[in-house]
Amino acid sequence: MYDYGKAITILITRFPSLGIIYNIEEDFYEGLPYVFYEQVFTTNIINKAKEYNESKLSDIFDFVEDMLENGDDDTKNLIEVAVIESLFLDPQYTWDDESLTKFYGKLTKASFQNCV
Repeated sequence: MYDYGKAITILITRFPSLGIIYNIEEDFYEGLPYVFYEQVFTTNIINKAKEYNESKLSDIFDFVEDMLENGDDDTKNLIEVAVIESLFLDPQYTWDDESLTKFYGKLTKASFQNCV
């Protein structure tokens, strides 16, 4: 089970390029996983969606699904609010685009549907 207190560490371990950003702005993001996930991870997802890098999108949404499935309650809330709701509300991201929905797992799809 993923522990909310380690949410940033889990993310930057899985996606080391995000760790570079965290290390530069650690004083700002430390202890603020909602801010880091929303500002950095969600922006990364939108950029990968624009590039349509299937491999990276698959990896990203496997991670999102894994966090929803195996996270503690606070971790699940973090993913639903800071990632999925942020994507849903972002005008640059079309959450129901069939070219993107193929990467969503069952829990990710349900979470997007809850935003509607």
